[in-house]
Amino acid sequence: MLLRPPPVFPGFRRESFAVFGIRDRDERRQAIIDAFHPPLRLLADDLRPILDEGNGAPFHAHLPQLNWPKGYQPFCTWLAFSRLPHGYQAGPQLNVGVHADQVSARLAWDVAADAFGRFEFLCRHGGLGDALAQVASSAAGGLRFRVYAAAPWPSGSRCVLASATDWQGSFDEVARRGVFWELGRRWELPEALGAIERAEWAEQVRDVFEALKPLYERID
Repeated sequence: MLLRPPPVFPGFRRESFAVFGIRDRDERRQAIIDAFHPPLRLLADDLRPILDEGNGAPFHAHLPQLNWPKGYQPFCTWLAFSRLPHGYQAGPQLNVGVHADQVSARLAWDVAADAFGRFEFLCRHGGLGDALAQVASSAAGGLRFRVYAAAPWPSGSRCVLASATDWQGSFDEVARRGVFWELGRRWELPEALGAIERAEWAEQVRDVFEALKPLYERID
């Protein structure tokens, strides 16, 4: 295996996370973009080479504008990789999410996407669920199935299921109240601030994405 180049991602600044508490919506939106999108762009440069290995179509990196739908209250931001150049939320994402209380690297779905039903079918009836569980148990750092429900600002969302094994239950929870599904790793804050402020954290995200990419390939 070729040695990985050193990351260009500089790490997140721990003081940046205070922007999620700004009360004014427009000021908070711009502060989140200013604080997190520059390092996320550099993280994208670190991650894209491992995602584009092989013969598949290239991945596109997406950052949100945080201004849709009308009246949306920004409570997080993210870097999403998809083979879709536009409309990436219609399919699976390899996603780095940044929240006030946690940062995640994950295979993720907006469950409102029409294709999420096909994904659930493949998991329940096509053997994909067992493949997800196998990756969850073997990946470095341990991965978890999580489902999030909507919540008022400032939290914006709340985790209503977290399990290392219960992928079936994750779909049951989506049917009850979920808006977002993921398989991935979370770094809880403030405990993990020392890790995510270091450039080397990009290598941990690379490891997660390398484990999850074959699953993305089976869905795509």
